[in-house]
Amino acid sequence: MLGFRARIGYAVGDFGLNLYWQSLLLFILFFQMDALGLSAVDAGLSYLVASIWDAGMDPLMGVISDRTRTRMGRYRPFILFGTVPLAVSFWLCFSPPGFLVPGSAGMLVFATLTHMGLRTCYAVVAIPYSSLTAAMTRDSDERASLTGWRMLLAFAGSTSVSALLPLLAGWFDSYSPAAACIGGLAVLAHLACVACVRELPPPATDHGASPMGLRADLGGFMRGVLRNGPLLRLLAATVALHLSLGILMRNVPYLLKYDLGGDATLTAQVLTWFSAVGVLAVPLWVWVARRWSKGVAWQGGSALVIIGCIALVFAPAGGLWDTLACLTLISFGHAAHAVAMWSMLPDAVDYAHWRHRRRDEAKVYGLASLILKLALGGSAFLGGLALDGVGYVPGVAQTEATLSGFRLLAGLASALGLGLSMLAVAGYKLTAQRHGRIQRFLGRRAVTRSGPGG
Repeated sequence: MLGFRARIGYAVGDFGLNLYWQSLLLFILFFQMDALGLSAVDAGLSYLVASIWDAGMDPLMGVISDRTRTRMGRYRPFILFGTVPLAVSFWLCFSPPGFLVPGSAGMLVFATLTHMGLRTCYAVVAIPYSSLTAAMTRDSDERASLTGWRMLLAFAGSTSVSALLPLLAGWFDSYSPAAACIGGLAVLAHLACVACVRELPPPATDHGASPMGLRADLGGFMRGVLRNGPLLRLLAATVALHLSLGILMRNVPYLLKYDLGGDATLTAQVLTWFSAVGVLAVPLWVWVARRWSKGVAWQGGSALVIIGCIALVFAPAGGLWDTLACLTLISFGHAAHAVAMWSMLPDAVDYAHWRHRRRDEAKVYGLASLILKLALGGSAFLGGLALDGVGYVPGVAQTEATLSGFRLLAGLASALGLGLSMLAVAGYKLTAQRHGRIQRFLGRRAVTRSGPGG
């Protein structure tokens, strides 16, 4: 049974990660267009390139960390030694050299390369961190609870950076020192995580304590993935969710600035509230997941998001409270996806261990992160095309047709994607009861393997 210190220590690590992740979702495209002078299409293409690069890094980090053996464990060393490079890479993304001309090809190259560097360092820390859920406990309900704590602190990190980054940028009159402050806060969070968390010894598998050859390891992993029904359904739902909803989520700052006429203060306040709603929603969705199932939590949250997206389409232009109500409903429902996804993944690891006698914790998280980031990269590119298609021009007042077109595209695309994700999760049959039977079987198998004197 995990103690309070381990739960909070683990959760505070995601507080640090979400200082970066929320900045990627909400601010980096906005910064590249408004501060670096990139067009919507160029910024979207740059984001897509960085996401594809990141997608390749995630499974690579999964392979590396799964094959790592140290006295600290397989995953904690990467968090410890990767946190400072991650903070530096984040600062570089918001620190363009003065000799580059805004909107130039050189500025586009700078934006792309620094974003790729940030994604690389993020993968080094994030994939081992996520894998800790499966390495800290084998109990499905305890994983749901642990994920709940993690999501509470994740949304707290999102809330903090949503408020702090624009406010610090306004105070310093520059995003560069603001990013340095955010990076320093994340470093402290990750050091606390490493100090509080401990990993269980990895369970025995058919290939024993010594890792098999890399080629055989990857081949066996991919064959197992293709036969892992719960994992495939979860990955399909993730693609549908983030490819569509990402178009809306990433462009919320534009909605606040150009439709509602907000300044940096309003943007910080609204985005802070947006994340705070997620904090309030997490305990409810954890309760739903434990009372009924993680699939029910996903479906319930998706239904609320669909309602919010459709309402956003028909909200009046310039209607602050109508828009806030829609975004609140979307944020409340979307919290269910985080709780469900990150507690379903370790159960899928156990399923593969039971069915195929393989345990690939970090590789599964790397694959899931690859799928997630490809979907988010695709949504950034599609979002840029959508903004360009409805006539968006950076830095000037937008026409009524542009604002209406943005709401229509973002709202309807998100509702469609959520509906597809609900279809995928409808066939997810790995309930807590079935997972409990799998764990008992794995326990008996371990006793049998160890022998009478084991």
